[in-house]
Amino acid sequence: MNNQRHLKTYKTIRNVLLLCAWILIGYGWWSGQQLWLYAGTALVNIYALIMMAKDKRWAKQGKLRIPESGLLLVAALGGAAGTWAGMIFFRHKTKHLSFTIPVPIFFIIQMYLLFIAIR
Repeated sequence: MNNQRHLKTYKTIRNVLLLCAWILIGYGWWSGQQLWLYAGTALVNIYALIMMAKDKRWAKQGKLRIPESGLLLVAALGGAAGTWAGMIFFRHKTKHLSFTIPVPIFFIIQMYLLFIAIR
């Protein structure tokens, strides 16, 4: 039961944080104020990096893991840089094709979209 509560808490925090980040990103894009755009992007990427670190630590301790789909969701919704940094810094998920192929692609797409948004 404790593991189920742990997973539910993770999903709730993830969803609230993604919503807040996307509100900041959307407001920054709509208003033309780049600070909000950068703040939302930074928020989701820092969160992605922290989740990669936690998942690696929990894997070493044999605890309940964060589902790969959740990590990839965060990467796809703006956290590709943080996820990729977590893969490199913590040597986590680097042998999984489900991460080594899409995360760099997500990163390229997100950097392109950010470049377009700041022009």
